Amino acid sequence: MNRFVERLRQISVRRRLMYAFVILCALPLVALMFVSAGFEYWYGQNNARKNYENFAYESSIRVNDVFDQLELKFDYLVKNNDVLTDLYLYSSTEEYQTVAVVNRIENTIASIMSTKDEILYTAIGLENEESFMYPKNQSAAWYMSAESGDIQSAGWYYNPKEGQAMFYRMEEIEIDYIHEVEAVFVMVLDQQILEGILRDATGSYKQRLVIKNNNGRVIVGRGFEQDITSKIHVITHPIGETGYYIESSFLVEAYNWQGVWTTLILFVIVLFVAGGTLYLVNESIRLPLEALLSRIDAINNDKEQSSDLMTMEAYPKDEHGILNREFTSMLRRLDRILQETYKSKITEAELRTRIKELELIDLQQRINPHFFYNLLDNVFWMTQMKGYDEIGEMVSALGGFFKTSVSEKGAYVTIGTEVENAKSYVRLQEIMHKNQFNAIWSIEPEILHHKTVKLVLQPIIENCINHGFEGVEEGGMIRINGYKEKNQILFEISDNGKGMSEATCQKIREKMNSAQLGVGDSIGMRNVNQRIKIYFGEAYGIHIQSKLGVGTTVSLTIPIKE
Repeated sequence: MNRFVERLRQISVRRRLMYAFVILCALPLVALMFVSAGFEYWYGQNNARKNYENFAYESSIRVNDVFDQLELKFDYLVKNNDVLTDLYLYSSTEEYQTVAVVNRIENTIASIMSTKDEILYTAIGLENEESFMYPKNQSAAWYMSAESGDIQSAGWYYNPKEGQAMFYRMEEIEIDYIHEVEAVFVMVLDQQILEGILRDATGSYKQRLVIKNNNGRVIVGRGFEQDITSKIHVITHPIGETGYYIESSFLVEAYNWQGVWTTLILFVIVLFVAGGTLYLVNESIRLPLEALLSRIDAINNDKEQSSDLMTMEAYPKDEHGILNREFTSMLRRLDRILQETYKSKITEAELRTRIKELELIDLQQRINPHFFYNLLDNVFWMTQMKGYDEIGEMVSALGGFFKTSVSEKGAYVTIGTEVENAKSYVRLQEIMHKNQFNAIWSIEPEILHHKTVKLVLQPIIENCINHGFEGVEEGGMIRINGYKEKNQILFEISDNGKGMSEATCQKIREKMNSAQLGVGDSIGMRNVNQRIKIYFGEAYGIHIQSKLGVGTTVSLTIPIKE
């Protein structure tokens, strides 16, 4: 990434913007144009096929519904007991060969078949060439078709004879099993009505419907003209079990390039607008930078007066204005520093003299503690020689306390050193308070080598003695426990003093954690708490619990530090 940025910085800002424009605008727009055109073409073709299939399916449903109704009516006529009985009696008994019987048969045919407009006529023929039909004004062309030898079984037939072309349903029914007398039932369809049904069943002006037989011959309807140059999409569906099928033809139009042209025009417009915007952005960056560079060049060549350098102009609020304002402010600060340096009376010799004084003070601070320790040591031996054991013990404890407090350099000491320092202080207090209290120490040896901040136990013990045992003559007890708990070290300093109420305890907690220190506040406890938090973090410090008349427990937590 850094190498790429460094290479970019080798070229001008104008070229960087131009490359960004090509990568982020021009190339995506070109890719979008081609992808959009491809998706539009694919979607158009795919959607057109789905539409063709839906239209063809809906058309086949409507046409099949018409033929299903015709089949139901024809089947009802063929299986009608009244018609079959009259035909049997008419063919076997001369007494029933009357006009009344003929009219009854034809009226029954009419009542069954007359509700369908697509039926041209319906007829029943006997072997003696007698026939019954509705309506009566139709010719007996059906009988001629039957005699032509085309009929082999019950079903649908088409007679293409010129002037006699018919599409009909025919079935032979045996009405006299003894004499093997049969009747031929014929239902002839009106082809003009069927063509109207096909036209009504189309779902689009680009669709044509025709009925064809298995040989591909058109029975009903007209398709598109043969000289049409457009591509034709054909879908077929069978018409029930008739042996014929519906052919749906669709005109497939050529791909419409309007969407591509629209995308191209938008591309040119966006390219022009983006290019103009890029030019304006480039100029807004270039002109202020050139002005700033000219100003820096003038300063380097001392072409501007100092008063001109300090002038704060009304710069715009963009990054260039911020840069100019900061540059002017920097010049002012530099001028002020130069003037202060020029006016300063501190010479190199005076600085060296001050350094020597500090070195002497440091040496003196190192000598004074040793003198103090030697003096205490001499006092201790003199008291021992004179028999003042208690005074000697106090001097020894005081020496040990000050040795840790003053001599140890740095902020950290070992826990062992801190404990010894606290023990020296406690021993001093025990002697001073005439054994008013006793101290019990319980420190785990494994924590003694770890580090802690210097002087954290003594201020807490001091508070226990001064405040906890105030007014107590004897029987006081201080317990100092130190142990490791998980990844931290815990000290607990508890006493059996007078304790304090929860409200008082809460005030002390607030003062220890406050940044402001008032008169009379516990300076030692607050100092310990703040130093622990500074050196180890906010998660560590002092926690106080107390109960009035029972005593106080102060917990101190620090992390394990080698």
